[in-house]
Amino acid sequence: MAKKIIGIYMITCLANSKRYIGQSIDIKRRFSQHRRKPSNQMLADFEQYGLDAFKFEILEECAANELDKKETAYMNELQPEYNIRSEGHGISDEAREKMRKFQTGKKRPEISRQVKCVETGEVFESITAAAKWCNVLASNLGVLLKGKGRTAGGYHWIYADEDEEAALERIRQMPEGRQRTEESKEKQRKAMTGRKHTPEHSEKIRQSHIGQGWKPSTYEKRCRKVLCIETGETFPSIKAAAEFYNLKRPNISAVLSGVNNICGGFHWQYVDGQPPHHSSEEKEPVSPKLIRCVETQEVFQTLVKASTQFNISTAAISHVLYGRAKTAGGYHWEFFTA
Repeated sequence: MAKKIIGIYMITCLANSKRYIGQSIDIKRRFSQHRRKPSNQMLADFEQYGLDAFKFEILEECAANELDKKETAYMNELQPEYNIRSEGHGISDEAREKMRKFQTGKKRPEISRQVKCVETGEVFESITAAAKWCNVLASNLGVLLKGKGRTAGGYHWIYADEDEEAALERIRQMPEGRQRTEESKEKQRKAMTGRKHTPEHSEKIRQSHIGQGWKPSTYEKRCRKVLCIETGETFPSIKAAAEFYNLKRPNISAVLSGVNNICGGFHWQYVDGQPPHHSSEEKEPVSPKLIRCVETQEVFQTLVKASTQFNISTAAISHVLYGRAKTAGGYHWEFFTA
């Protein structure tokens, strides 16, 4: 890999002898950027005379912490015409006029559209505000809203001014996405081998996983309680339920919004009523199923009670009930209908 050149550089227009002075920690890369997209001050001359009329040269190599001092010294000595003036942080009249012409006719960016969280019903003023709330990148949330994803931060998102029914129908019809091949997984594993996070970054990840970044009052206000039908357990949020059963938040969220039927072998619903999306036909409420131990013939009202009685994890019994294992704690288990 080529060594990066750190220092001060100068660009000279051979047609009118005007100069531009800059600093960079990678001068070759910076030259490339100037050639592809000249700065506003030089743009008009680039268009008039062409790239061949400009000379690129390195004035001095130096340490990164000396860049500001060196650049100021060269600007005071050479007084480059293309640079913004340092005295009073003003701009020359010629540069101001060039910048005005460059900006003429450009459209102003559209006002941010409000964004709505399907699960909570919360409306945010912008994608940035919503992304900050659910602790995801604004760019990822923006891509999702363009129809290139299902969930972000464990929630479904739509624009507040679009039809919710139509938006959710679009989400349900969206493909699950391509499955990663074993080859790609192995390549990523090898690429990540030996890499370590800094202690500060690891702590940030840990706190984001357990929700410590939220103020308890704000977090509780924004979250809706979630009920696991089979176990009868209630959780303060989707995140809490996902952490308890070692599931993924988006998968539970998909059940709550009506996209999927089950997650982790369980049915889920909000404690305070219907999920945000439901059909006009009334659905019969799902009642917890009775559970029986085949060997002892004992019947339990919930999975939690069976787990407590035999000192076996709820997940182990659930695996037997849904055919993913034969026994749990040395016993066979089955759903029981009275």
